Amino acid sequence: MLAAFSGGELSRTYGIWEWTGRLELAPSLSDLIDTRIGQLTPGVRSVVELVAFGEPLGLQLLEKAVDPGDVELAEERGLITLVHDDRRLNVRLAHPLYGEVMRRHCPVSRTRRLQATLAGLLEQVGTRRRDDLLRVAVWRLDSGTAQDPSLLLGAAAQAFGRYDVPLATRLARAALEADGGFDAAELLATILMFGDRPDEAIQVLDSAVGAIGSDRQRSRWLTVRGMVSYWGLSQESTVDEISARGDELTDSADQARIRAFEAIMRLHGMDTGTALRLAQAVLDRPASPVAARELARCTIAYLQAVQGQYRRSATAIDRVQAEVARWRDDMPYLQLAMELARGTRLALSGDLAGIDAIVADEFADLAGAGDFRLGTGYLAILQSYAARLRGRGDEALKTSLDACAVLATSRVYAGLAHAERAQAAALRGDAAHAAEAMAEADRTHAPGMAVLYPWLEQARAAVHAAAGDLSAATKLLCALADRLREDGLAGHELLVLLDLVRLDRAAALVGPTCGDGGRRTVAQRLAELSERVDGLLPPLVARYARAAVEGSPTELLAVADGFAARELTVYAAEATALALHRMRGGRGTATGPARERFAALLRGCEQVDTPALRLLRPTLSEREWEIAQLAADGATSRAIAERLYLSTRTVENHLQRVYSKLGVTSRAELRAALWSLPGQEDTDPT
Repeated sequence: MLAAFSGGELSRTYGIWEWTGRLELAPSLSDLIDTRIGQLTPGVRSVVELVAFGEPLGLQLLEKAVDPGDVELAEERGLITLVHDDRRLNVRLAHPLYGEVMRRHCPVSRTRRLQATLAGLLEQVGTRRRDDLLRVAVWRLDSGTAQDPSLLLGAAAQAFGRYDVPLATRLARAALEADGGFDAAELLATILMFGDRPDEAIQVLDSAVGAIGSDRQRSRWLTVRGMVSYWGLSQESTVDEISARGDELTDSADQARIRAFEAIMRLHGMDTGTALRLAQAVLDRPASPVAARELARCTIAYLQAVQGQYRRSATAIDRVQAEVARWRDDMPYLQLAMELARGTRLALSGDLAGIDAIVADEFADLAGAGDFRLGTGYLAILQSYAARLRGRGDEALKTSLDACAVLATSRVYAGLAHAERAQAAALRGDAAHAAEAMAEADRTHAPGMAVLYPWLEQARAAVHAAAGDLSAATKLLCALADRLREDGLAGHELLVLLDLVRLDRAAALVGPTCGDGGRRTVAQRLAELSERVDGLLPPLVARYARAAVEGSPTELLAVADGFAARELTVYAAEATALALHRMRGGRGTATGPARERFAALLRGCEQVDTPALRLLRPTLSEREWEIAQLAADGATSRAIAERLYLSTRTVENHLQRVYSKLGVTSRAELRAALWSLPGQEDTDPT
């Protein structure tokens, strides 16, 4: 391990260890496999070698290169196996380690010859399946026989369409070196951008200026260079430059591509009015290419989400998804715009099941396998968000750290990742970690991603609250709510006002509404938003605020049930905590059932410590805590007195003080009360 660390193969980023070295087989295992496959006839060895470098390999294809009898013998000896794949019968090695040993022991010259043979065989029968083109190109490249730039370029595009950034980079670079011209340079620069290498991408683009031979190529060059400059290098002036250069184009389709990119840049820079106008113009233009149209639709879908128009946003995203086969080859990175719009809608509407679905779909698998870090990083942020709202503090912090590590070399979502980490740390009550994460969020946040400001400022308020400064948190949230209202971001405003309710500030005043210059309480504003923002969450949040102002335990418990039904466990626990806190003021109020519900909610959480939950954390002396635990376990006052060498009267006096602090009236309620205290979830009195 020390050797790996000193050699740079093992590194740690934001607490996450990453291994980049090569895994070696144990000598004994390698010897065992050598014994099994070492005594092969030349014919059988050829079979195993070809399959090792080419699996899965069609049986008919393999039998064009070797004697069919040797294939049968290899199968009989358990070295290969035949597997049906649709209408093709494929050959695979019987064990993956056979291939590992064969590939490692094969001389370089023989390896290259085998790869050239495989490429030639597949070219003879024709690259009929989608994977075939990519396999031929890789074999040609590895064997040193790659001479066709169109083959390499097509394979690079296919690899990028699968979000395999390292392989796509390698193939696109080879295509450019094989005189692939402008198209190769454009593709390579695009891939380099998403491989977190924007400086190199700019160099490739600038070196290709002389190869631009048409307005179509000029529009593509402008959009890729704009993308690299704006998101990769954080040059905000790019958006005005691309707008001016786009005016020079004469073809309507070329202009549409420029305007679609300009629209999403304007969106990210918080020029939402211009973004909407440009995006709608692209959709209204019949000549707009499919990719440009769907990129524009993603811009509109995002705006609809942050404005609380979740149904319209979902419809737009579904249309983009329906066209995926038509835009994936031209603009595979459009997936990121779609996921940002979809993820924002799901997060703002509290749809945790929807988040679960998108972090487990095909794109997530492809992005993870292909080192498409912007994709995996953003999905990890969403996964952390869902875990946090479910009260899984440990999982949320770990996943947010994963996101920070993945996005360490990219500034697009880095600030958002650290803001989510700050929220996760604040949920656990770790004020120091939350403050450190917030500082890192401020340091890494890209100016060109101003549209993400609500998430960062909301996290900042959570950091203040975790540190115990509820006044600063309240002031910040009220100001943020005012700003969001001015920007028309009702979806975000709802969650910010919810945070004020969670801080028991439902009666706080927020800015003017409806153009009348007046001010509303948080509860009044939430009532208004519940009629404007889609979904079941807004009415529930408005009811929460109203119940908090009225101090109604019954209503607060009903709200808690509503949150729990949506798996919003933290909100449910906090509403229950507030109900129990209100019950303390009522004489003779039975808190037992509510305590049991609260304890059940906390049992579903990990490391949760919020200001609302601290309402139930009384200050018990060491002696009071000791007596309370014994009483909760069923010990009588006399037995407790004998055990602690106290008088029975002293024990009873201590118990009465405990009852008063916990808001209970009897020993029957004491056990649940102790169990429901925040911080005691891992100390089940049973």
